[in-house]
Amino acid sequence: MAYPDFPYRIDTQGRTATTDRFDVIRDRIEQVLFTEPGERVMLPTFGCGLHRLLFAGVSESLVENTRTLIATSLQTWMPQDIELTEVEVHFDNGALFIDVAYLVLPDGDPGQASFVREGAA
Repeated sequence: MAYPDFPYRIDTQGRTATTDRFDVIRDRIEQVLFTEPGERVMLPTFGCGLHRLLFAGVSESLVENTRTLIATSLQTWMPQDIELTEVEVHFDNGALFIDVAYLVLPDGDPGQASFVREGAA
């Protein structure tokens, strides 16, 4: 089955670009992580709110709080899509690195997504 790609774009044949389920899951994870609560009018609590942590001082508690925030947000917004297996977070040279491992539901196929956000503490 084909799904509309994110971000929305037109393909080379002038149609809506499509992708597979694994890419859709990865794109949705990215949307949850980098959407600020209040950004979506019809879903004001949607998102993770990572931007507010980007300029906080780096510490073990910040890393653990970020990991918890990510896990909670993904479990809240994607419970029918993924079963979260691992979240790794680290800060390096002013960038936030996030690695998420999960099982795609209902089949349990393993998936992994990595993200980098510049401008972190």
